[in-house]
Amino acid sequence: MRFTGLISWIAYREGIALMKMGVRIWFCMFLLAHCVPMTSCTSFTGTILYSTYNAIMEFDIDTGNVTVLVEQSHYVYAMDYDYKNRFIYFPRYNSDDIVRFAYPSKNRTLQRVIQSLPYPSGIAVDSTNDHIYWVAEYAESLLRCNMDGSNEIVLSTPSYPFVIRLDLTNRWMYIVERNIGILKSRFDLTEKETIANFVSSTVYCMDIDTAEQRLYWIRHDNGDMKSATFNGSDVKTILSTNSANNTYAIGVLGSNVFYADNKQLLMVAKTPGSTPTVLYNDTSRIDSIYVFNQSGM
Repeated sequence: MRFTGLISWIAYREGIALMKMGVRIWFCMFLLAHCVPMTSCTSFTGTILYSTYNAIMEFDIDTGNVTVLVEQSHYVYAMDYDYKNRFIYFPRYNSDDIVRFAYPSKNRTLQRVIQSLPYPSGIAVDSTNDHIYWVAEYAESLLRCNMDGSNEIVLSTPSYPFVIRLDLTNRWMYIVERNIGILKSRFDLTEKETIANFVSSTVYCMDIDTAEQRLYWIRHDNGDMKSATFNGSDVKTILSTNSANNTYAIGVLGSNVFYADNKQLLMVAKTPGSTPTVLYNDTSRIDSIYVFNQSGM
C-alpha cells in the first residue's frame, strides 16, 4: 500500500510539472503570435538620401542619425545611383548642370559631369549600358549621355518633363509630364503612350516599384498619393495627406513608400489607409529622396 501510494504521489507531481510546462509553452507561443508580426510590420532598416536647397543629406533609419554628405546651394529635384561605379548623380536645377560624388566614401567632392540645357529636373542612371538619362523641364527635352558626360544627345521633346524613372529589366522608361500625365516608352522611343492622366492637377514626384510593377506619385494640388500598375490600370489612392503644394519627393522600396511633406520625411506602408510615420523633421524643405538599396538591386 505504501509503495502504491508513493507511485500515485510521484505521478501527481509529474502531472503538475507537465501542466506548468504546458502553460509556459502556451504563453511563449502567445507572445510570438502577438508580438512578432507587429515588429515585422513596423521595422525597416536602410538609408535614405534626401536633398534640400542647402545640402544632400543621409538619414539612417536604424539609428535616426542624419549626416550632411554634401553642402550646396541649388534646387535638386532628383537623385539616382550608379551601383556599378558607386556614384550619386543629381541635376542642379538652377545651375543647369549634372554633378556626381562618390558614395559611400569619405571623399565626396562634387564632380561636374555635364553642362545641361536649362532647368534639368529629373535623372535616371542605366549602369548596365553606362548611360545617364535626364529631362530638362523648360527646354522640354529628354537627353542621354555616357556616364562621363560624353556623347550628349537629345532623344525627344516631351511637354514640360519633370521626372524620369527606368525599368532596366524590361527596358521601359517612365516620364512625368508635370501637367499632363505619365508617359511610358521603350528605350528606343518606340511604343510610346500616356498611361496616367493628371486631370486638373500637377505632379512633381514619381517612383516605380519594379518588384510589384506599380507606379507611385503624389498630386501637388491636394497631396493625394496615387498608385497604378505599369500599364496605368488599377489606380488607387494610397494616402490622402491634405497637404497641397509641399510634395516634391517620393521613393519606394520593399513594402514602404518614403515621401516628404515640406520639411518632414515620412514613411507609409503601400497598403491604402495605412498611417504614416514621421522619420525626421528638417529645417528646410525636402525636394528629392533616394532610398539606398544595400543589396544593389
